[in-house]
Amino acid sequence: MIRKRMHVINQKFKHNVSGWGRYGAVLEVNAARPEEGACLPNVELKFKSQHQVKGDPCVPLEIIALPLLGPEIVSESSPTLSDRLDVSNHMQNFYLYNYEDAFCTMSHVLHDNFHFGQGKKKNRNAVHMWRQEHFMETLKYKKCEYTHLGPQTKGYISLLSDVIHDIPPSLLADLLHEELVHQREQEQFSERTTGGAIEYIPFSSSSTVQQGCLVYPGKASLNFHRVAWNFQEEKPPCFDLSPTPLSFQLSGTVRQISRGDWQDKCHVGVRSDYLCGVWCVSERLKPINLEVIQTKQPATCLQASPHVQGELVVANESGAAYLWTLGKGLQRFRNEDSNLYFNAKSSWRWCDFSGHPRVMVYADRSGVELTDIRDKDHCSHTLFRIGQTPDCKSGERVILTKYLKEAHTFHHLITTQHAAYIMDERFPCLPMIKWNHMMEYPPLFAQVVAGSPSGSGTTKVLLGSQRSQEVMLLQYSGGREEACVRRGTPRALPTPRHSLKHLPVHLPHLRLQALDRLTQHAAGLTFIHHNQGKEDFICVLQLTEVGDVFTTR
Repeated sequence: MIRKRMHVINQKFKHNVSGWGRYGAVLEVNAARPEEGACLPNVELKFKSQHQVKGDPCVPLEIIALPLLGPEIVSESSPTLSDRLDVSNHMQNFYLYNYEDAFCTMSHVLHDNFHFGQGKKKNRNAVHMWRQEHFMETLKYKKCEYTHLGPQTKGYISLLSDVIHDIPPSLLADLLHEELVHQREQEQFSERTTGGAIEYIPFSSSSTVQQGCLVYPGKASLNFHRVAWNFQEEKPPCFDLSPTPLSFQLSGTVRQISRGDWQDKCHVGVRSDYLCGVWCVSERLKPINLEVIQTKQPATCLQASPHVQGELVVANESGAAYLWTLGKGLQRFRNEDSNLYFNAKSSWRWCDFSGHPRVMVYADRSGVELTDIRDKDHCSHTLFRIGQTPDCKSGERVILTKYLKEAHTFHHLITTQHAAYIMDERFPCLPMIKWNHMMEYPPLFAQVVAGSPSGSGTTKVLLGSQRSQEVMLLQYSGGREEACVRRGTPRALPTPRHSLKHLPVHLPHLRLQALDRLTQHAAGLTFIHHNQGKEDFICVLQLTEVGDVFTTR
């Protein structure tokens, strides 16, 4: 009788999404359900807690982040490395570090023509060196315009300098405050790189190999690099890369790369400051550029549609958001002159797709809204709002939003400086899950690894920061028949900057070069996922600003 009553309660709350699931935050261990009217045996009821302290166990294959590309490939694609044929740079180093060899012979030749003493010159044609030193010192300073004015003008300036200012003090204070705030924000992160400039496109997969294409920026180019992740018995997984990537020359710095998958094809969207382009990528054909557009205002976001092939959304700093259909151009569906809910003093805007092809996500630092573009009025409603959403503090700011299409049709990830939220668009302003990610710098990059049906069904979220190269792993499950629950605590993954202590001992100047290379700011984050029976293999790839790609397995 008790068993039957429990079964009725389970059926009643089977699809309950209001919070804690069945039996009040506990789940039944026995998942099998008897048919209606069947005779139930006398079996002891067993339950387990819905909230688990531990998530899926993660066993690292390496303790450090390893470079994926060889140094020769990286040096060719790095945008900041010096040119080997830069003669002036080499001569500067020669004069600086080998000055005795560089100047000793010349000093003997010109000894009679320069006078280094303070007394009378022996040679009438010799040049006093103190005059040359004074001339070189004056080159560092800008000329003062007042030195060429008459004495009467100088008198007025000295008398009225405390009353008449070149720049009003109030205006100068406002401009100085604005500049200091801007520099402080730039020290935390560069909002132009939000979303990340690296993507992995999976192709065919088998039990022994995972093939795909890695898309990342090079030196004024966009690289498409074929990658194969091989799995052999009793050997650690290894990468097999094509000799050279296929490159497309670009006329702008790549800020973001996004992709939208459809069966055997993939559209890759590439965003720079004023240019946006789309490439078509497939396993059998070479990448093809489909279309390029130019924006009047700097673009801040570009996302490819997971629903309709050939559609993307674009947002810019002026507050406008557009639906970009290949072959038809841009169609503006929203334009905001100010922030959504309060003055966040930021021109950053972000757009994404949702569970419906014609309902778009529009975000700024103050919150996130869902906009229905099917009707002329483009009605909107709040999905997330700073200061109003439960567990959200008033000092937080939206850093990134991401549609979790791989994990759940209606789930969205929203990150701030302090926390990460899983939002369900069917229940706006009500977080399904909240984590305090405990990252030193705000997360600008995010990726989601959907849980496999054959496994535990745990979804993994990867967060990456720019300045500190941090990569944080978050785990959760549920969202369908059961409520969303966290699995374990946030876990930090190895980063390139922490790999130096594991490298062999080098000479001091080589160690400084390695330290400078390993501590470059991150520019993107992606992953490779391979399911091999009951085991899941995940390789996290992190791009740095100089073009290095590091792997963590």
